[in-house]
Amino acid sequence: MEAIRISLAGPEHIRGWSSGEVTKPETVNYLTLKPEKDGLFCERIFGPTKDWSCACGKYRKKRLPGTICEKCGVELAPATVRRERMGHIELALPVAHPWYARRTPSILGLLLDLSPQQLSAILTCQNYLVVDSQQSNTLVDQQTAADLKSAASHRSVFTGAQALQQMLRALDLDQLSDSLRTQQSTSQEKKRLKRLAIVEALRCSSIKPEWMILTVLPVLPPELRPMVPLHGARLATSDLNVLYERVIHRNQRIKHLLAQNTPEILLNNEYRLLQQAVDALFDNQHMTHPQLNSRRQPLKSLTDQISGKYGRFRHHLLGKRVDYSGRSVIVGNAQLKLHQCGLPTDICLELFKPFVIRKLLERNLAPSPRAAKRLIERPRQRSEELWDLLEEVMFERVVLLNRAPTLHRLSIQAFEPVRVEGKAIHLHPLVCSAFNADFDGDQMAVHLPLSEEAQAEARHLMLSTHNLRHPASGEPSISISQEMVLGLFYLTQERPSSRKGGRVFADSADACQAYEHGQLDLHTPLVVRLNQTVFTAPGTLQAGPLHQRITTTVGRLLFHEALPPELGYRNYAMTKEAIKQLVEQSLHVLGNEQTAMLADKLKQLGFHYATRSGISFAISDIVVPAEKHALLQEADAEAEKIEEQYSAGMMTGEERSRQLISHWTQVTEHISSRLEAALDPWGSLSTIIQSGATKAKFQQIRQLSGIRGLLARPNGTIIETPVRGNYLQGLSVGETFIAASAARNGFMGRSLNTATTGYLTRKLVEAGMEAWITTHDCGTTDGLLMPVHTREAHQRLVGRVLAEPTGAFAAGTLIEETMIQHLTDVPMIRVRSPLTCQAPYGLCRLCYGSDLATGKLVNGGTAVGILAGQSIGEPGTQLSMKAFHSGGIANAQGDIRFGLPRVIELFEARRPSHPTPRTPLTTGALNPHEILVSRGSEATARYLLAEIQHVFQTTGVSLHDKHIEVILRQQLRSVQILASGDTALIPGATIDRFTLFRENAAILAQGGHPALARPILLGLSQSIFQTASWLAAASFQETSRVLSEAALLGKHDMGLGFKEHVLLGKRIPTSFLRE
Repeated sequence: MEAIRISLAGPEHIRGWSSGEVTKPETVNYLTLKPEKDGLFCERIFGPTKDWSCACGKYRKKRLPGTICEKCGVELAPATVRRERMGHIELALPVAHPWYARRTPSILGLLLDLSPQQLSAILTCQNYLVVDSQQSNTLVDQQTAADLKSAASHRSVFTGAQALQQMLRALDLDQLSDSLRTQQSTSQEKKRLKRLAIVEALRCSSIKPEWMILTVLPVLPPELRPMVPLHGARLATSDLNVLYERVIHRNQRIKHLLAQNTPEILLNNEYRLLQQAVDALFDNQHMTHPQLNSRRQPLKSLTDQISGKYGRFRHHLLGKRVDYSGRSVIVGNAQLKLHQCGLPTDICLELFKPFVIRKLLERNLAPSPRAAKRLIERPRQRSEELWDLLEEVMFERVVLLNRAPTLHRLSIQAFEPVRVEGKAIHLHPLVCSAFNADFDGDQMAVHLPLSEEAQAEARHLMLSTHNLRHPASGEPSISISQEMVLGLFYLTQERPSSRKGGRVFADSADACQAYEHGQLDLHTPLVVRLNQTVFTAPGTLQAGPLHQRITTTVGRLLFHEALPPELGYRNYAMTKEAIKQLVEQSLHVLGNEQTAMLADKLKQLGFHYATRSGISFAISDIVVPAEKHALLQEADAEAEKIEEQYSAGMMTGEERSRQLISHWTQVTEHISSRLEAALDPWGSLSTIIQSGATKAKFQQIRQLSGIRGLLARPNGTIIETPVRGNYLQGLSVGETFIAASAARNGFMGRSLNTATTGYLTRKLVEAGMEAWITTHDCGTTDGLLMPVHTREAHQRLVGRVLAEPTGAFAAGTLIEETMIQHLTDVPMIRVRSPLTCQAPYGLCRLCYGSDLATGKLVNGGTAVGILAGQSIGEPGTQLSMKAFHSGGIANAQGDIRFGLPRVIELFEARRPSHPTPRTPLTTGALNPHEILVSRGSEATARYLLAEIQHVFQTTGVSLHDKHIEVILRQQLRSVQILASGDTALIPGATIDRFTLFRENAAILAQGGHPALARPILLGLSQSIFQTASWLAAASFQETSRVLSEAALLGKHDMGLGFKEHVLLGKRIPTSFLRE
């Protein structure tokens, strides 16, 4: 299939689809539950309810296809035809298609130049259309229409959709197009351009305008609107059947009234009711008075069946319900390898049941599949052979673990299953950070890829040991944390020792032997000779002197035994950040396989010495600083002075609030510093905080034993009255109310912002859907200038491709870490960027650079746009939850709830409500659309990139620039036509810039005048709808609007993108499948 086309269907098309006319509103006989003849479930129209059986029972076996029962008229066929065969309803009077008549702006209203009020008055039979012999149309009211009808006249009078049908038939599209093109600019220029676009769409697609008026109504196949029998002789029916019944009832009533020459006022009333019934069938939700069910809820119409999360597109075509899956609570298991997970026995038996049944039959351990199934399902019949066969089928197969919400690709990873007892899924502790999981009741789903190809793909792409780098930043995705960090920090920390230090040893083996004989403890200082490079602080791997004597501890020597020689000797305390840097260096130097082995060793070492350390946390570890009372008395006196100055009118209320907040912030910090000094530097609490093993900082300890300090209101402003108490000494009644309000604020922020950021992620992924690697090199020489000697230069430049020769390196060279050191004499270099890529569809490999998850040049077919959307959205979702963990206390970094709206504002390219005009003397939001007009696309992209990065960096999130650049490229790739020249483009239309290049190139080749256009910045949501694929746009949102506009244009979808491939049942064009 090369393409799929959508267009408006004429009455003959609909009759051609139909297998017969539905004339009765009945569905089934409620006694026999058999379909009623000529009704909505008629077997003669839609096919038999049982395979190869007719309605009367004459035929019950398979016959030649096309055989029709002579008695009941049912064609013999399989029952599945009831999912395919359509019917139709011949309408007594034409009705307007609600997608074209009722929407805002109304396409029918624009085309016929009718206001919404005029259109509504015609459809509700309040206004009439008068057509004379010269085919000139006039709209009149009811009284004028009655007078014209009573007088003998050569003029015809119509109302309702009949009137619109007459007006549409009388339209001369060619003449109207010429008229609209030559019309001078008026105050309604925007309306003129929209009307011209509709006219040109109809001309190009060869669709008759009157097809927007329905004279024949299609009826869906009955299996798509089923009726299911329930207990107690009740039936559950689809809402569509109720809506179809109402249409047929009203249609029959009009036919009856027309046959009896009924007065016009009664006929018009029924006509209006028929229009309302058809409107409800197509789009019930958007009606002023929707049709309701017995629970007073609107009935689900055809639009609801295809729109939204549970509609046909997202739920059935893009979504999947997967068999051979399970779900359970997760627990940690330190004995597992990094590529393993533990599955409960019951889940293993259920997941691998078909494979085990096959093995049982092959080994003659069961006579039939049913008997084999019984052996598996009945615990008492399970034998030793069954467990051996289960282990055999599980060997070298992988399962997929998924933790919802699936925010990025690391939320689904493959593991080799290991059978464990119990009912919980066992997870390796190091993969928790990638899944964003913890062991407080989280659940995970497990899926089994069935085919050999699916198994190979899962193992190659999704195995946990192949995903050790985070695709958003290139940092390690495995995280040594919690007790593991605590154990490693305790092992390598310099602490007071019970043994005498300063002894000299020939090598580490002698020192470890002395430790085993009890002559040293873990923290005894000693001198030892090493034949390795020694690092005394975290930093880059650099070669140094090998043979040297150093002062170290036994703990650090034991830690060194777990490290590969390439990583040198680490003579410093292992905090969480230091361990993270060590793992990052291991990935760069040793690769995935050895890093996975190193991580497992560090995990075992950390758990072992965390246990040996005996570190615990008790209430006696918390100390209250002795100076707290005196400091608070001094602070109260200073606060009273500020209040007196305010009462005397010496300062405004805003200044008073600012001074009080500043004063109490200083007091809080002062008490915090005294508390920090009061803590035992070798105590459990200090060790836990210094190691970075948990999220605990002195901020949390301050709340426990110091002062809670200033808290934030739900709107983000700070309450001037501090909470002076702490949790150890207790809070007063007033302080409890303030603290509870602030803590509740964290709960509310988490629940409200999770949905907002989830929707932002979905929009980002949708916007990046067309951005995938389609070619190796687009041939551009353009790029972005980037500084070399800045703090962020290393992160921003590594993984990019040089756009022009620089120093000793040629254009097209991939920048690696070692190259940065050779560019010290170059202040700025030009690098390729997704923003400047000239690939007409997707991106090229050189403009994107390296894949952050592998560190190598990105493969062809990689979905970098989807990756970018996930990389930006995932930290946004996580950051919205940070207010919940801080208890609502005020902080200087700003709240993410004010950061997320800023990110959304920037991506949606909204004009700020309080922009900073002209030269920025102070900080403030600039209007990106004005930057685009005055300074161009590159400056606009740089501004948006810097602002978005600022929001994430202030909250400690590492995100690579290229992800944001991919999304911004999609937003900046459109242009607006200013003058059409000799092309067929419409002035005011928004099109892809590469489409403009093609049109202008074709016209210039013929010697014509090209079109003129200006670049525009589309908001994130707008850029999604700007796609060439109507399938992709319809599956995002506003399905009915997208489909109605696409049908009017007669659009073709070439099915190039990922979503289109899935929707059409084709294999997605990824790099692994290409290989």
